[in-house]
Amino acid sequence: MTVTDESGMNAPDRDLNRLFALEPLGDSRFSASGHDANLNGRVFGGQLLAQTLLAAQHVCPDVAATLHVLFLRGALPDEPLRYEVQVLQSGRRFSSCRVRGSQRGRAVVEAQVTLQQLIEGYRHAAPAPEVANPEQLPALSQMRDATGASLDYMCKPGIELRLIATRESMFHPTTEARLCYWAKLQKPLGGDLARQQAALAYLSDYWINGAAIGHHVPLVGARDSLYVASLNHSLWFHAASRADDWLLFVCESPVMQRGRGLTWVRIYDRDRQLVASASQESVIGLRQNEE
Repeated sequence: MTVTDESGMNAPDRDLNRLFALEPLGDSRFSASGHDANLNGRVFGGQLLAQTLLAAQHVCPDVAATLHVLFLRGALPDEPLRYEVQVLQSGRRFSSCRVRGSQRGRAVVEAQVTLQQLIEGYRHAAPAPEVANPEQLPALSQMRDATGASLDYMCKPGIELRLIATRESMFHPTTEARLCYWAKLQKPLGGDLARQQAALAYLSDYWINGAAIGHHVPLVGARDSLYVASLNHSLWFHAASRADDWLLFVCESPVMQRGRGLTWVRIYDRDRQLVASASQESVIGLRQNEE
């Protein structure tokens, strides 16, 4: 859910272009060396999502439609990652790729990416809930716990987050397994649609499993008592959007069983247009049981 910077990068000035950088190795293979670590001392899953997507788009340069990822094992933040892309289908409207990320010769992430030419047709979308605009909400870094201490430690450098129903979401278990918040990159991100889609993938791994966690324990303090790791992640792109402008994440967890929590997410832009959907399954358990 939340992460700290253990990568040695200059956290306040984190350069996502560096985190997303892929060095071509030939034969649809790429290397990535700049990493962003999570609380478990492994590469942040959002970075793996972004790099996987960009690797596919280097080989099949269309607009991303879907991304389905299996997180197989944690990646070490101080060693390079290797990505290999295999084209499964190259059609007139859709192309599909398999992407494997590995480290030390062992698979870390396995993904399937579908890309498409834009198609005109019928349209409908679920409406956004009625919530306050981000400018009306306090930044997470401005909040305090019961002792008056800042919650700044729960903020990921480079991302700004503003919660809906702040007190209920942070300091008490929620009556429903649901969490809504606005999020965006703190600094403008240059680049084309592919770069913005990668940045959205990066954001989509941040906080969404809080809907499952917060239904059982307060989010404040959860990072000290729980072990949380993503098992799989899916992302569907519906419309163009910018990750450096506010995005509304509407997260709902339909089930938590056998140590696995599932979260479904609808992502809206500032104008309340549904731009993406996501799902993620995470292992969630007491931290002492994982040591």
